Amino acid sequence: MDIATPASGGAPSLRAFDRQHINAMLDALGQLDDVLRHVVPKKRMAAGCVGIDVAPEELIATAHLLRDQLGFEMLTTVSSADLLDHIESIYHFRSLAKNWVLQLRVKIASEEPEVDSLVSVYPSANWLEREQYDMMGITFRGHPDLRRILLDDEFFGFPLRKSFHSTPITVHDRATTQVDPNRALGGEAQRNVERVVAKRLGQGEQERLHPGVPTFGSNAFYLETGQGLEPDQPGAGERGDSAQKETPPEPGT
Repeated sequence: MDIATPASGGAPSLRAFDRQHINAMLDALGQLDDVLRHVVPKKRMAAGCVGIDVAPEELIATAHLLRDQLGFEMLTTVSSADLLDHIESIYHFRSLAKNWVLQLRVKIASEEPEVDSLVSVYPSANWLEREQYDMMGITFRGHPDLRRILLDDEFFGFPLRKSFHSTPITVHDRATTQVDPNRALGGEAQRNVERVVAKRLGQGEQERLHPGVPTFGSNAFYLETGQGLEPDQPGAGERGDSAQKETPPEPGT
């Protein structure tokens, strides 16, 4: 979002950062004090932006004043922030004619957060509020079509909240250096840990490490399939496998 607009000569204008220009916006925002009947906190921010804080019940009246009297004809963003003890709904308004940028923050409760919708004042709030409803769980009262826009209907939780966990919380066992050595060697501290073992290639009910390596039942395997080493073939007993001492089964057993 560009704040400085090009001048007629092509050079960028720094009018939005001028102190007098910002003071003029602060003076204009003084009308909020008269309409809301209390002093609205105002602060200078970076990039020539001014920030204000209003109560949730004052949001609609403030939006009408910004649009109708102060010339903020555009609502550019609706965002939010989870501050643990409360949630803040954040709005950014812009006056194209006066080159003003305004940030408005509303504090709402973390438990079942609700705030009035600005769709009736700024139609651009439609999809912006739906995104915050989907990701933060803020309910915008009066929204004409408040439903999810990014996540599935069956999705559980709100990803922008600090309490959100993408995976279930898992309690792991203590490291083996924190337990008795005998228990560590016995594997008691390694519960629910998947161990990688050598997989065997099998054919039917026979298991083999890989073709050509005799294992238990290799004699019967050779007689049935013709694969592997013959019992009396040189090198068949080099590995000392007990399978070479087995006798072929009698037919029909």
